[in-house]
Amino acid sequence: MLRRAALRRLAPILLVLGTIGAPLPFVLPEYLTTNLILFFVWAVVAQSWNLVWGVAGVWSLGQMAIFAMAGYCTGWLIIHTGISPFVAAFFGVVAAVATSATMALPSIRLKGVYVILMTISFHEIFRILLTTDTSGFTGGIFGLPHYQGFVSDELKFSQRTLIQYYIGLAMFLISTGAVWVVLNSRLGLAFMAIGQSAVYAASRGISLYRTQVLAFVVGGVIAGSAGAFWSQYFGTMQPAVLSYDTMVLVFAMMVIGGWGTFIGPILGAFLLVWVSELLHETQQFRLLILGSVIVLASVALPDGLAPLIEGRLRNWRRVFNR
Repeated sequence: MLRRAALRRLAPILLVLGTIGAPLPFVLPEYLTTNLILFFVWAVVAQSWNLVWGVAGVWSLGQMAIFAMAGYCTGWLIIHTGISPFVAAFFGVVAAVATSATMALPSIRLKGVYVILMTISFHEIFRILLTTDTSGFTGGIFGLPHYQGFVSDELKFSQRTLIQYYIGLAMFLISTGAVWVVLNSRLGLAFMAIGQSAVYAASRGISLYRTQVLAFVVGGVIAGSAGAFWSQYFGTMQPAVLSYDTMVLVFAMMVIGGWGTFIGPILGAFLLVWVSELLHETQQFRLLILGSVIVLASVALPDGLAPLIEGRLRNWRRVFNR
């Protein structure tokens, strides 16, 4: 059951985010608007991964494979069946959930580093299958051919960007709201319990097997929605989304923002989307710099930015309440 106080706090959070986000396309250059669309996608993926690893304590590195599965399924259905992009997106999320469940079943019988090895193997197998496919089913290393997503290609680029921005904003707000609801429900408390002490959680009657499967599935729904949107935003899907620099980027969002927290992945995504864009000029040094940022952030801010900011806000609140 969702705690009423938490539900009352959700509406103002979404209202503030929506109020800030709604007018931005009219005041920002088009280039910055497209960067914000990328922020929506990676913030949602980082939140989904944070639920699985940061909150539930399952050391999974398979979140990008779930994201890619949703994108490929969405694009393939649009190309080969001609169904509505929104229906294709729905089935893309279903494929992501099925992938999450498939990955969860063997993973939850393992612990620690063995979960990492199993999930990264799943990720790598999927990447190899995509890049070596010569049947034309997935397009191989070049990915799926171009297709029309949510927005008609006949519109001007600025018009398409505006519509896609608001679809991305809606996805971000819905996903963020869903994460808040989960974290403040009994299921979220179960996630936190097994993440902090699985032995103690089991002794209190929490089913580790069922709860960890649900963590994978809930994370799969959220990551799948981002994958389905990404696929239609670019009008293609390529194996590049499974590259290690992309995985490191999303992982860094969790670490720097503060994993295990609600606001941490959002803060990390907002910061690193802009940093990543700046690092495009560094080419081969981009991954090295991102890795160094993770190391420095882990040493200087082991709990991430979110606890630091929340602590400062509490101090200011005490000062103003005097």
